[in-house]
Amino acid sequence: MPEQQQERDATIYHYKLVRKIPLRPEAKYSYLSTGIIGLASISVIYGWKGLLYAIAGLLLMFIVHAIVLRITLRRVDELSERRWAIRFDLPWFGPLPVLDTLLSLFRRLHFHLLLIGCCFAGLCYPWSPSALLVSLVFWHIWLLAPRFNLLLRIRRERGDGVIRLASTEVSYYHR
Repeated sequence: MPEQQQERDATIYHYKLVRKIPLRPEAKYSYLSTGIIGLASISVIYGWKGLLYAIAGLLLMFIVHAIVLRITLRRVDELSERRWAIRFDLPWFGPLPVLDTLLSLFRRLHFHLLLIGCCFAGLCYPWSPSALLVSLVFWHIWLLAPRFNLLLRIRRERGDGVIRLASTEVSYYHR
């Protein structure tokens, strides 16, 4: 092969699909059902104030997740910041990548999210009513559950790979 042809081929990114993880509709419905059951449980236990605190807890935790991801992405990899946006397709609810992203970055960001979300709920403990504290912890776990389920399923894969989240499947590629 001529040298000029090799140089041109070296600049093209080739992705090799390693794994496709299908997202079953039943899992999406059970995820949504868990959120509804949690909301109903908090409402039954704490009354109508519990319902208000549950909604406030969801909004607060959603905002905390968005702020933490924005700050962490700006600190870690500013170019990746444009690849993340708020998503509302189940089970991907919240700030998530809309394009493909490095698995190592995805792992690091969600580790930060887990720690800072728990710390935020812990900081609210002395001043907030118990219904709000329970709501914060529940919604934090609920928002992160599908992501950590995904991370557990691909825990043995190399961190330099790329993942792409879709509403029906997750694709993992090696560069």
